[in-house]
Amino acid sequence: MKGVDANIIVYALNSDLPEYNSCNPLIEKIAVGDEIVSISSIVFMESYHALVYKYKFSASEVKKRIIAILESENVVVLNISSGTILYAFEIASFYNTGGRDSLIAANLLENNVKEIYSHDRAFDIIEEINRIDPVKDI
Repeated sequence: MKGVDANIIVYALNSDLPEYNSCNPLIEKIAVGDEIVSISSIVFMESYHALVYKYKFSASEVKKRIIAILESENVVVLNISSGTILYAFEIASFYNTGGRDSLIAANLLENNVKEIYSHDRAFDIIEEINRIDPVKDI
């Protein structure tokens, strides 16, 4: 099983972005059950925030679309505990990574998920995670 980063959801839901054509097919594969993924709970809020506040989408439309992903039987939602946060501190201090990326990585790793779909190269320095970038030559 692989994880999914917020940027993939943002690109997949925003057809104005050039990354849309690379990321939307992945979300469609998940929707039809061709792939089962794990998504950290923080990713949903990160995606919502970017789509509503950066890209100015309607909050109600974004909420509806993200809830559809959240409630998919093909998505395992990973909840964040205090243990996850403590693990994220360790990742952040060891690899000098940002807080949200460290939290996502900790959440995946504590659930034995070692691959993530992401366009964010920050995951490349976390040795325990393999980043898979669905964005093609952009």
